[in-house]
Amino acid sequence: LRHTARVSVVGWPPILVLGRDTCEDTTRSRAHLAAREIPFAYRNVELDAEADAINRSYNGGVRVTPVILIGDPGRPGRVVIEPSNDELDAAISEVAAAG
Repeated sequence: LRHTARVSVVGWPPILVLGRDTCEDTTRSRAHLAAREIPFAYRNVELDAEADAINRSYNGGVRVTPVILIGDPGRPGRVVIEPSNDELDAAISEVAAAG
């Protein structure tokens, strides 16, 4: 699979959110990142077959949203699935600290 959507700003690792517009957890995670002014790319798994395939590859073939890839999209440093805001912050901090 081609992992596209490479959004990064100095100090933040690239973050790719794979989710659905109608998913409360996806909406919450996106709002949390935006409120903290952390840049991210978003791909809707309902409209993007490649994003859906990536999502399912982390969930045993089942679609679970959101799946958030932190770090290089081709080899993410962390992948979090349906994270709380605190879990998401911790994962981002971990990858950012690792450089």
